[in-house]
Amino acid sequence: MLNRLVLKENEIFAVTDRDGNIRADAMDGEGLYFQDTRFLSIFEFSIDHLPLQLLSSAGELNFMSNFQFGNQPSTLDDGSDVPGRVISVRRNRFIDAGLHERIGLMNYGPTTVELTIRLTVGSDFRDMFDVRGYMQRPRRGMVSAPAHEGDTILLRYLGLDDVTRRTEITFDRVPDDVVILHPEPTEVGILPTDPAEIATMDVRTEVRLEPPSAQALFHAKLEPGKSWSMTVNVEPVVEAHAPPRRPFPALDDAFVRIADEYRQWMASCTRITTDHDLINNLIDRNVQDLRLTINKVDSGLLPVAGIPWFSVPFGRDSLIASLQTLSLNPDIAYGTLRFLALHQGTRVDPWCDEEPGKILHEIRSGEMAALHEVPQTPYYGSVDSTPLFVVVFTELMRWMDDMALAAELRPHLERALQWIRTYGDPDGDGLLEYESKSTRGIHNQGWKDSHDSVTFPDGSYAQAPIAIAEVQGYAYAAERGMAEMYARWGEPERTQECLARAARLKRRFDEAFWLESLGFYAEALDAHKAPVPALTSNPGHCLLMGMLDGPRADRFVARLMQDDMMCGWGLRTLSGDFPTFNPMSYHNGSVWPHDNSIVVAGLRRAGYADEAVRVIQEMFDAGIRLPSFRMPELFCGFSRDRRYQSLPASYPVSCSPQAWAAGSVFLMLQHLVGLEVDLPHHRIRLSPALLPSMNEIHFEHLRLGGGRTISVDVYRLGDEVACKVHDAEGLQVEIRPIRPQLVRAR
Repeated sequence: MLNRLVLKENEIFAVTDRDGNIRADAMDGEGLYFQDTRFLSIFEFSIDHLPLQLLSSAGELNFMSNFQFGNQPSTLDDGSDVPGRVISVRRNRFIDAGLHERIGLMNYGPTTVELTIRLTVGSDFRDMFDVRGYMQRPRRGMVSAPAHEGDTILLRYLGLDDVTRRTEITFDRVPDDVVILHPEPTEVGILPTDPAEIATMDVRTEVRLEPPSAQALFHAKLEPGKSWSMTVNVEPVVEAHAPPRRPFPALDDAFVRIADEYRQWMASCTRITTDHDLINNLIDRNVQDLRLTINKVDSGLLPVAGIPWFSVPFGRDSLIASLQTLSLNPDIAYGTLRFLALHQGTRVDPWCDEEPGKILHEIRSGEMAALHEVPQTPYYGSVDSTPLFVVVFTELMRWMDDMALAAELRPHLERALQWIRTYGDPDGDGLLEYESKSTRGIHNQGWKDSHDSVTFPDGSYAQAPIAIAEVQGYAYAAERGMAEMYARWGEPERTQECLARAARLKRRFDEAFWLESLGFYAEALDAHKAPVPALTSNPGHCLLMGMLDGPRADRFVARLMQDDMMCGWGLRTLSGDFPTFNPMSYHNGSVWPHDNSIVVAGLRRAGYADEAVRVIQEMFDAGIRLPSFRMPELFCGFSRDRRYQSLPASYPVSCSPQAWAAGSVFLMLQHLVGLEVDLPHHRIRLSPALLPSMNEIHFEHLRLGGGRTISVDVYRLGDEVACKVHDAEGLQVEIRPIRPQLVRAR
């Protein structure tokens, strides 16, 4: 997906190629999507005998884009020659309850040209799980032949769930002709039927369904200096939930409204700037990408995971994005916590791995979910969402000190805590473990959820139940955080119970996970409590949770910073020296920005400032070289070639944009300057540092509880780094010294 463009507004998003087309033969998820269904799988613009060359494309605001083309030299059907770059073609589009596009042509040449313009449309109405190749569907619903009348083409699908889905394509001028190209769907390529073979496939492998399609034709006579234009509106409809039909002038108003909402979004966020122009571009792009990935729901702002495969609520992803962006916009955490509380588990249901108190993994709303072909209705198969729910809440309290929110969420927090202590630890050994009970559940239920992400040196997979390293840290922080809350609620017995449980978990983790010969913590314990001796980034998350300290933490960090883990573009998920290492794999040697950001925050919180700065520098070196300055879900973990000036290598089917990838920029910037807020105790702590390539960084209008804002300036002063905090009246500002580094950066 190196050459795709993504637009999104709330639940509707479009994935196209760089020309703005959705190609009939595309195999990488191109389409227009709504409610987990692809409503357009073909949307191709062309002009007969007039090939076009893309001159520019832009989409900085993520809900709109424009494409500028010029013609290539050609001979038309009437035998007339058209020189190159005399016909301008411009496509302007945006997303608002559908896809809306204006296509304009201008003749800059000296002679009249007569052109035939074609817009080909079609839809396979496939469920997102089907598009991904997640499973083979034995049956699908009925896709009808395209129908047309006047200015409208109608694509229609009756699902096996008895829900009618249709795509209405309306033009502001009646087409001169409409041709039905394919009245019936044709499947191209079949998934294997062997379950073992399916289990080892990349879940994003797509099987193509050639859908029914139609072609609208328009004849344009372009005199010299004259223009021609048309408008097309594409609206997805699910039974009675049809958006109101609107003429294009009203859509102009909608464009202005959404643009204004983007401006309001920017105004609600902390303004973060540096004296490094490329890093400022990285900041700006990822602020915009966060806005793209956020849906507005009844509970507030809710980040979905990523485009295109995971544009739905995800417990883990939404929570981590919330944690990453507390210094940018705490509204994200408010909306996420409230949404997840509404969907907290209430019963034992093995099909969807639901248990009382558990926080969901994922919600889907498409046909396959409605038919229970997949368990994501919602699905609860993640071991980390529940402790992270508590962690994010307690961290939000340190920033906002919102006791009304604490009272509102207390029942949900206590149910989550009870799940951690019971269902999360079924054998009672003090460690959180996972094992899917669902026949269609996820085998690995930490953030590295691919089938081969927890592997012994001989390549064999760890068997469930599995205790994964980072989740023990999350549970530790959850107990500590709830101890703080019980103290504030005036309940000392519960406070002490939480502290005692946290202390036991810390001792148990240190005993069971420490690998003395490697000076490192194991990735996991398998069903037999045998440590998985893979050197991974997973235990690095425990630094942020406050569970690692002392000489072992020093040894662990020193080993983490070696070149088999640090590839020059950031921290790999798996050591390059481990037998199953593959820099092009999903989890076994790739680089994930969100993973790096959590480790960075942990390094800073634990006092390893120079090590954190090295990771940030490598990640930002990658970020300013990635297309459009956009942090993707992941990229390949090849070593950086400094001699031949290599670039970070893209992972072809990475979600981009991705909420927690965009959020990683802001968690790393927060912890670059060592910013920690403890509003209940009226304290702000800073341990200021800067990248070697920058001399200053500013946080303006950073929001805290009680409606107050502060600003922070960090700047280089000779050989020192200094800072100032503005509007901090009533707060104690502590400036902490930086601990000397363990490992000298190259």
